[in-house]
Amino acid sequence: MSETKLPKFKSDEEEAEFWDSFDTAQILEEGEEIELGYRPESAIESICIVCGKEMIERKRDIDVPGEEITIHIKEYYCQKCKRSMLGSADAKRLSEVLVGLLEVRGGGVIARDTEVYKDKEGYFVRIPVEFEESLDVHEKKKTKIWCMGKRIIMEM
Repeated sequence: MSETKLPKFKSDEEEAEFWDSFDTAQILEEGEEIELGYRPESAIESICIVCGKEMIERKRDIDVPGEEITIHIKEYYCQKCKRSMLGSADAKRLSEVLVGLLEVRGGGVIARDTEVYKDKEGYFVRIPVEFEESLDVHEKKKTKIWCMGKRIIMEM
Protein backbone atom coordinates (compact mmCIF):
# COMPACT_ATOMS: atom_id res chain seq x y z
CA MET A 1 0.00 0.00 0.00
CA SER A 2 1.42 3.40 -0.97
CA GLU A 3 1.20 6.12 1.61
CA THR A 4 -0.40 9.45 0.66
CA LYS A 5 1.58 12.44 1.94
CA LEU A 6 -0.38 15.56 2.76
CA PRO A 7 1.17 18.96 2.17
CA LYS A 8 1.70 21.50 4.94
CA PHE A 9 -1.00 24.17 4.69
CA LYS A 10 -0.29 27.87 5.25
CA SER A 11 -3.93 28.80 5.85
CA ASP A 12 -7.39 27.31 6.36
CA GLU A 13 -8.35 28.59 2.90
CA GLU A 14 -5.41 26.75 1.31
CA GLU A 15 -6.40 23.53 3.10
CA ALA A 16 -10.05 23.94 2.04
CA GLU A 17 -9.00 24.41 -1.60
CA PHE A 18 -6.82 21.29 -1.41
CA TRP A 19 -9.62 19.08 -0.07
CA ASP A 20 -12.13 20.55 -2.55
CA SER A 21 -9.91 19.40 -5.42
CA PHE A 22 -8.43 16.20 -3.93
CA ASP A 23 -9.79 12.79 -4.96
CA THR A 24 -10.16 10.76 -1.76
CA ALA A 25 -10.86 7.50 -3.60
CA GLN A 26 -7.22 6.39 -3.28
CA ILE A 27 -7.26 6.96 0.49
CA LEU A 28 -10.52 5.06 0.84
CA GLU A 29 -9.20 2.13 -1.22
CA GLU A 30 -5.74 1.91 0.32
CA GLY A 31 -6.16 3.50 3.74
CA GLU A 32 -6.30 1.63 6.98
CA GLU A 33 -9.38 1.53 9.15
CA ILE A 34 -9.42 3.91 12.05
CA GLU A 35 -11.88 4.44 14.86
CA LEU A 36 -13.29 7.95 15.06
CA GLY A 37 -14.36 9.49 18.33
CA TYR A 38 -17.32 11.84 18.40
CA ARG A 39 -19.44 13.75 20.85
CA PRO A 40 -23.08 12.81 20.58
CA GLU A 41 -25.53 15.71 20.47
CA SER A 42 -26.56 15.09 24.08
CA ALA A 43 -22.94 15.67 25.15
CA ILE A 44 -23.09 19.16 23.65
CA GLU A 45 -26.21 19.85 25.73
CA SER A 46 -24.30 19.00 28.89
CA ILE A 47 -22.05 22.07 28.56
CA CYS A 48 -23.18 25.06 30.64
CA ILE A 49 -24.12 27.98 28.40
CA VAL A 50 -23.17 30.45 31.15
CA CYS A 51 -19.70 29.30 32.23
CA GLY A 52 -18.79 26.58 29.70
CA LYS A 53 -18.18 23.90 32.36
CA GLU A 54 -19.35 20.29 32.02
CA MET A 55 -22.75 19.81 33.67
CA ILE A 56 -23.76 16.68 35.57
CA GLU A 57 -26.71 14.66 34.40
CA ARG A 58 -29.39 13.84 36.93
CA LYS A 59 -32.94 12.59 36.96
CA ARG A 60 -35.80 14.81 38.10
CA ASP A 61 -39.47 14.18 38.80
CA ILE A 62 -41.95 16.96 38.11
CA ASP A 63 -45.34 16.69 39.77
CA VAL A 64 -48.07 18.39 37.74
CA PRO A 65 -50.13 20.60 40.09
CA GLY A 66 -53.76 19.51 40.39
CA GLU A 67 -53.08 16.22 38.62
CA GLU A 68 -51.96 12.81 39.75
CA ILE A 69 -49.19 12.91 37.20
CA THR A 70 -45.43 12.82 37.67
CA ILE A 71 -43.21 13.46 34.67
CA HIS A 72 -39.76 11.83 34.79
CA ILE A 73 -37.11 13.85 32.98
CA LYS A 74 -33.34 14.12 32.68
CA GLU A 75 -31.77 17.47 33.47
CA TYR A 76 -28.26 18.86 33.46
CA TYR A 77 -26.93 20.72 36.51
CA CYS A 78 -23.95 23.08 36.62
CA GLN A 79 -22.19 22.78 39.97
CA LYS A 80 -20.40 26.08 39.41
CA CYS A 81 -23.39 28.27 38.36
CA LYS A 82 -26.00 26.25 40.31
CA ARG A 83 -28.25 26.28 37.24
CA SER A 84 -30.35 23.45 35.81
CA MET A 85 -31.16 22.91 32.17
CA LEU A 86 -33.24 20.37 30.29
CA GLY A 87 -31.88 18.61 27.25
CA SER A 88 -33.74 19.34 24.01
CA ALA A 89 -35.50 15.94 23.87
CA ASP A 90 -36.77 16.19 27.46
CA ALA A 91 -37.80 19.84 27.03
CA LYS A 92 -39.80 18.92 23.94
CA ARG A 93 -41.43 15.96 25.70
CA LEU A 94 -42.28 18.07 28.77
CA SER A 95 -43.76 20.79 26.56
CA GLU A 96 -45.88 18.28 24.67
CA VAL A 97 -47.19 16.72 27.89
CA LEU A 98 -48.10 20.09 29.41
CA VAL A 99 -49.76 21.36 26.22
CA GLY A 100 -51.67 18.08 26.03
CA LEU A 101 -52.89 18.55 29.60
CA LEU A 102 -54.09 22.08 28.81
CA GLU A 103 -55.99 20.78 25.79
CA VAL A 104 -57.58 17.99 27.86
CA ARG A 105 -58.70 20.55 30.45
CA GLY A 106 -60.37 22.49 27.65
CA GLY A 107 -58.48 25.73 27.89
CA GLY A 108 -55.23 27.58 27.87
CA VAL A 109 -54.21 26.71 24.32
CA ILE A 110 -55.25 28.87 21.41
CA ALA A 111 -53.94 27.75 18.04
CA ARG A 112 -54.38 29.71 14.82
CA ASP A 113 -52.71 29.67 11.42
CA THR A 114 -51.06 32.92 10.37
CA GLU A 115 -49.00 34.20 7.48
CA VAL A 116 -45.27 34.98 7.54
CA TYR A 117 -44.20 38.28 5.96
CA LYS A 118 -40.85 39.83 5.11
CA ASP A 119 -39.67 43.43 5.10
CA LYS A 120 -36.20 45.03 4.95
CA GLU A 121 -35.52 44.17 8.63
CA GLY A 122 -36.46 40.48 8.50
CA TYR A 123 -39.47 38.21 8.83
CA PHE A 124 -42.56 38.88 10.93
CA VAL A 125 -45.90 37.23 11.70
CA ARG A 126 -49.22 38.72 12.66
CA ILE A 127 -50.41 37.76 16.11
CA PRO A 128 -54.16 37.01 15.88
CA VAL A 129 -56.47 39.32 17.85
CA GLU A 130 -57.66 36.36 19.97
CA PHE A 131 -54.20 36.25 21.55
CA GLU A 132 -54.25 39.90 22.62
CA GLU A 133 -56.03 39.39 25.94
CA SER A 134 -53.98 36.43 27.14
CA LEU A 135 -50.64 37.91 26.02
CA ASP A 136 -51.21 41.55 26.95
CA VAL A 137 -49.81 42.56 23.56
CA HIS A 138 -48.87 46.21 22.98
CA GLU A 139 -47.19 47.84 20.03
CA LYS A 140 -43.39 48.04 20.40
CA LYS A 141 -43.47 45.97 23.60
CA LYS A 142 -40.15 44.20 24.24
CA THR A 143 -40.43 40.49 23.54
CA LYS A 144 -37.99 37.62 24.11
CA ILE A 145 -37.94 34.91 21.46
CA TRP A 146 -36.19 31.55 21.29
CA CYS A 147 -35.85 29.12 18.42
CA MET A 148 -36.11 25.38 19.12
CA GLY A 149 -35.87 23.41 15.90
CA LYS A 150 -38.78 24.62 13.79
CA ARG A 151 -40.59 26.22 16.75
CA ILE A 152 -40.39 29.81 17.86
CA ILE A 153 -41.21 30.53 21.50
CA MET A 154 -42.14 34.06 22.53
CA GLU A 155 -42.35 35.56 25.99
CA MET A 156 -44.03 38.91 26.42
